[in-house]
Amino acid sequence: MRQLVQRARFRPWYVQVNLGVGSLLISAVLFAMGPNGHVLYGAYLIAPLQAALYLERREAWGSLITNLAAFAVVTALAQVTGRGWPWSTFTLEALVLVFASVALVPMLAQFVERLRAARAVLGEIERGDLTRRFDDDAATDELGYLGVSVNRTTTAIADIIRQIGQQGRALAAMAGELAAAARDLQASSQSISATTSQLSEGTERQRQLIGYGRQDSETASGLATTLHARAQEAERKITDIALQAHKRGEEVSKSSTLLMNMLLHMDHASELATELDRESREIGKLVDGITRIASQTDLLALNAAIEAARAGQHGLGFRVVAGEVRKLAEQSARSAEEVRTKVRATQEQISRVVDAMKQGREAAQGVGSVATTVQGALDAIFSDLKTTVQFATVFAAETENQTKSMREVLRRMEEVATIADGAANGAQQTSAATAQQIVSLSELTTTSQQLSDAAAALARTIQRFRSD
Repeated sequence: MRQLVQRARFRPWYVQVNLGVGSLLISAVLFAMGPNGHVLYGAYLIAPLQAALYLERREAWGSLITNLAAFAVVTALAQVTGRGWPWSTFTLEALVLVFASVALVPMLAQFVERLRAARAVLGEIERGDLTRRFDDDAATDELGYLGVSVNRTTTAIADIIRQIGQQGRALAAMAGELAAAARDLQASSQSISATTSQLSEGTERQRQLIGYGRQDSETASGLATTLHARAQEAERKITDIALQAHKRGEEVSKSSTLLMNMLLHMDHASELATELDRESREIGKLVDGITRIASQTDLLALNAAIEAARAGQHGLGFRVVAGEVRKLAEQSARSAEEVRTKVRATQEQISRVVDAMKQGREAAQGVGSVATTVQGALDAIFSDLKTTVQFATVFAAETENQTKSMREVLRRMEEVATIADGAANGAQQTSAATAQQIVSLSELTTTSQQLSDAAAALARTIQRFRSD
């Protein structure tokens, strides 16, 4: 009957034919055994119990009625041939069949219905639907206790999946903010680099002007007026350069502040990633609990099969039930293994996220050191330019009123040339430091993108599960 039910092209009349043939065979055996054939009346229970196990209750009761009718017919035939048993024996044995069926058929049908419902729920959970629950978890038998355990385990896993999803979304948002901050800081660094290049060009031009002025002073003091005009022009340019340097210094200070905020965001993101790793390990523990429950269920099914084998023909139906329970336990174990694989993949993603964040933090710290160096260099340049402005003012006044002080002017111009050399060197160092900062910020942007990709991969993994 089991093979008949499992056929792909099943027809309802197959069942009726199968039950009728079985009843006919049993009746033929009883009739062939003569007066003692009625002792095998218990065989009439086989078909109703199988129908209750593999079909529905209606087929089971129909099979019982068919068998009782066949039993009555074979009793009548045996009475006619003079080889039969009395009708009182038939009545007693028929009542035994009815009472046994009334006791066993509903029990088997209910048990099979619960097993089918449990298998359907576990199938949905296996496909990622963590909102499914057992409806008969209030039962006090082993199957009910199993439903309670699976419901509690599924609820715990769903809670953890929701927490991981929330933290993953927070991590993705933080990664986006980190990437935006890195891009802004990179743009500021490029602006600083351009300003530093202009400062270097202005300093070089200042050196040329000072050289021309020294030659003109040695040639003739009559060129003092021209030198005074050039000194005033140099004063204006140096003042502009000083203002630009001061402004760029403020931008570098803002960049340092952005870096500190970015480091705080990265530390917070690292804490979230650590929390994700801890939650994923809790999922691994819950999966181990499911595996243990499946192993215990498999062991119970094996014990039930052994007891059914001891019972012989009377335990045949229960042996099939034990086999179905073992299949259910194996299916639960496979589902737990799949969840364990997903958890491991999640842990690997989290590990890569943590590593990427560590690299990003190291790069950001390096950029912060470079920004501090740039700030110090710009402060030194601003101080030197301020001194140069003061000297240019004094130089312009002296060239206008005192031609005899040309030697002193030449000496001071040499000092100005020395200062200009220092400013040029400082500008070159600032340009190199800014270039290094741009490279570091590019690496930081790449790291932020990797962090965002890892968070997106984590979100895709979590979306496989339905917990709401």
